[in-house]
Amino acid sequence: MNRSGKLFLFLLTITGVVSCKQVDSTNLPYSIGTVDEMVVVLNSVDSTDTLFRVIDEYLGASYGYTPQPERRFNVIYADMATYQNTFERHRNLVFIGDLEQPTAFSRFIGELVGEDRVAKLKQAGNSFYLPLENMWSHPQYVEAIVAADRDLLLADLDNILTGLLQRVSDRELNKIRSNQYVAGHNLQVEEALADAGINLQVPADFKALSVSKENFWFLRKSTIDMTASIMIYWEPYSDSAQLKPEYVLHLRDSLGLTYESSKVANSFMQTEYRVAQLHEQIDFNGAYALRSRGLWRLVNDFMGGPYINFWVYDEQHNRMVYLDGYV
Repeated sequence: MNRSGKLFLFLLTITGVVSCKQVDSTNLPYSIGTVDEMVVVLNSVDSTDTLFRVIDEYLGASYGYTPQPERRFNVIYADMATYQNTFERHRNLVFIGDLEQPTAFSRFIGELVGEDRVAKLKQAGNSFYLPLENMWSHPQYVEAIVAADRDLLLADLDNILTGLLQRVSDRELNKIRSNQYVAGHNLQVEEALADAGINLQVPADFKALSVSKENFWFLRKSTIDMTASIMIYWEPYSDSAQLKPEYVLHLRDSLGLTYESSKVANSFMQTEYRVAQLHEQIDFNGAYALRSRGLWRLVNDFMGGPYINFWVYDEQHNRMVYLDGYV
């Protein structure tokens, strides 16, 4: 959940607790919907409406640093009638609207929280955020973001959508993580890394390639439609120059030249410098780290894709640890 002060204050603008009756989820049908997909329910769907355009600009933003623009979320818009006929069982449901006029949306909110609370909210000119789970299917996450009037809703929409994106992103990331370990863990690699002082969970689908050695592990997962790779490397820390983005990119290209290729002769992996790379200094479980994102390509072949890289200072062992994932 987003913890920005403004959003927190906005969500606490009503007195008392907004609630609705609890639902027994034991007999509910399974939810539908893919990862990173959500249904946004509005009173009406109008692409020329200011509310719709602001919402779509936020939720329809591209992920960035991919070979072609890719939306972070697959967003489906529905009005109240369409939602009830088609999307009630969806895993991620978001209701956004106001109570200014009597509409299908306001009636729906009245059924959720009670008409008396709706009347008090309208009279006080307040807003609320109502999180629900397993209302019409399971697992299901339902969010109602409601303002007393349209002006108040539009005024706080930036904060509302920032918090919404964070909450949905966290849920979807947790789902993706859990899916990665359905087949279990690669205990052999995890134990070998643990012996080297590195605590890393490795899905069983990732296999260590034969080039792996004492301070370098090359892991790969191959399916019909995708190949995902992870490189893990570490070296002693000796100079502040190692903390610079240029050093990381040089190291990345060096490892790509040595270890990554295709069946095409003289092919090797290189960072794609024709597009900008993103470098961010972050806290990595309490340690200094540089996170880099960008694109890679195979020189002398027609392959490439996105990568993400973590370059972490391990103070306990006075070393730098390199973790690079790419598809």
